[in-house]
Amino acid sequence: QLQGHFIHGTLPVIHVFNDYNVTSIMHVFNNELDRLCDELSYSDIGIVHTYVTSSVLPLVKNSVNMRCDNTDSKIAVCNSMYSYSAQWPAVIVLYTVYRSEEYNLTNLYLMLSRARVYCSVVIIPREGDTLDDSPHMLRLLRKLSSFARIIRH
Repeated sequence: QLQGHFIHGTLPVIHVFNDYNVTSIMHVFNNELDRLCDELSYSDIGIVHTYVTSSVLPLVKNSVNMRCDNTDSKIAVCNSMYSYSAQWPAVIVLYTVYRSEEYNLTNLYLMLSRARVYCSVVIIPREGDTLDDSPHMLRLLRKLSSFARIIRH
């Protein structure tokens, strides 16, 4: 048996953005969230994020709040550093890639492990960067290609 955390469901979906584009990022995020909201109770969904820029995080929170406005069931939105013991059946990870910060890949793994059944990851380069500025992330994506469905945007 292989060691590590396994998601007991479909292959994780990893959306990879080469450029920082708020409109495209929010389009993908809302599509993923719509799909989960159609299938699950809101309380079964967690949104875990790193330090997402000030132009994306308010839009994410607004999108979540609009869905949960008239219900007692709430979608959890939390920073990764406050989610280490939390788990949800479905998780959307918003992960910002910083140039030359390979040690942050541990944080990405911890965020992925918050999901028990389904995980969707949105990998965003830092504003002003491209994914090409982060060779460590490109190497990781090549390694993950057998274990996740990778969609490039």
